[in-house]
Amino acid sequence: MRYFQYFVITLIVFFFIITGCRKERFTEDMGDKLEFSIDTLRFDTVFSERGSATRAIKVFNRHNRSIRIDEITLEGNSSYRINVDGTPTAMIQDVEIAPEDSLYIFAEVEIDPMDTENPFIILDSIRFETNGNTQYVFLEAFGQDANYVGESYRLGVLTCDGGTAVWDDVKPYVVLGFLFVDNCNIIINPGVDIHFQGGISRDTIDGNILNLPNGTMYISETSSLQANGQLGNPIRFLTDRIEPEFEDVPGQWGTIWLAPGSLNNFMNYTEIRNSTIGVRVDSAAELNIHNSTIYETASSALLGVHADITGSNCLIFDISINNVQLEFGGNYHFTHCTFANETNNRYLSHSDPVLRMSNFFIPGRDAEGNAIIWENELNATFENCIFYGTRPDEILLIDPEEVTAGFNYNFNHCLIKKDTLNTDLPYFNNPVLVESTNDFSFLDSREFDYRLDSIINPAIGAGTTMLAFPSPVDLDGVPRGGMPDIGAYEFQE
Repeated sequence: MRYFQYFVITLIVFFFIITGCRKERFTEDMGDKLEFSIDTLRFDTVFSERGSATRAIKVFNRHNRSIRIDEITLEGNSSYRINVDGTPTAMIQDVEIAPEDSLYIFAEVEIDPMDTENPFIILDSIRFETNGNTQYVFLEAFGQDANYVGESYRLGVLTCDGGTAVWDDVKPYVVLGFLFVDNCNIIINPGVDIHFQGGISRDTIDGNILNLPNGTMYISETSSLQANGQLGNPIRFLTDRIEPEFEDVPGQWGTIWLAPGSLNNFMNYTEIRNSTIGVRVDSAAELNIHNSTIYETASSALLGVHADITGSNCLIFDISINNVQLEFGGNYHFTHCTFANETNNRYLSHSDPVLRMSNFFIPGRDAEGNAIIWENELNATFENCIFYGTRPDEILLIDPEEVTAGFNYNFNHCLIKKDTLNTDLPYFNNPVLVESTNDFSFLDSREFDYRLDSIINPAIGAGTTMLAFPSPVDLDGVPRGGMPDIGAYEFQE
């Protein structure tokens, strides 16, 4: 009996020795990836004073074998800290998760929201290296005490049930994601800054995945936008990246998009920069824009598609495509505007004319491969305006023979870079034609100074007072007396 007991004890000891020495079976299949409780960890509290907040991420191993995470790394922003399953760290290796098990990662952010040197949105990520795979969980927190509108990297809706939303806070407004303004009239008071988050919004509607241009304010047909800036106290639409290295970078956000049928849209003393398109005005929508500046866009600055646009005393410069692009007809009237492209911006490669106009649109092709052409009459008038840039031809008019819709335009007392247009036609009333900087130049376009340079400038005194929409003062508020100068500025000795 004693020998039998010794035998049993020996078997038990041997069993524990064998199982204790056996190596854990870890999956090495690249197809076996981690899963996360969330793809972006958002700290959506706007702090009123310096503080911190902690959020949790759950990391899952959904497989029937253990998984070893080779490395978990906080990518770099010092505002964040992480704790992996109880271990505070910025980088940890060889983290194991048993089959069908999980672990917690706690992330903490500490910021001073009153520090205006902070970015509006502080981003970072946690990187996971597993079986040759690299996966990320993104971290996002608000870095300044501001008015955040919309949903980050998603489609957000702003509505006020047919009423009015007034933006008049001294704190800046930050538009997150793609902001759909529905049944709401937005009024923006002087001096307000609106910053836009860049990137691409990704959302799902009715089971369909949508990729939308991030940092876009879409004004629906039941809504309107009134930006009531003042001389010396303008409204600014610009990027949310406030670091100096992003100051002159185009294409950092989407656009201000006036949907088909949106009426009563107004901009005065408004500055728009760093966008992809400055303002897009769609079919039967209307915009009155005065004393405003658009620059450093990655596409066209002012895009009208079968729209109604009236503008005066506007300066549009440093544009990658067209300063003004008018497609599929519409009704347009511009007075005392300067459209210039002499850019020295290293991010821009200007190869298109400052003005492009057409009276048609091609939405696609029919079953035989023939272009489907939609037509609409164009009526465009430019008075006392400057069209100038580095191209030999700065005006492009597209009126195909097969399109029968009207193509009506009038350049009245405008200074135009000499091109191949037949300026003897009645569409050009007393034009001032120039060929090079020997004939015409701005005071200092490299420093964004588009005032007239000297008393012998051909634009001085060359305008007309017989205007449909006269401008008694220029963009700087200088009175226009006698025979006005052409462009947005009166010459000052």
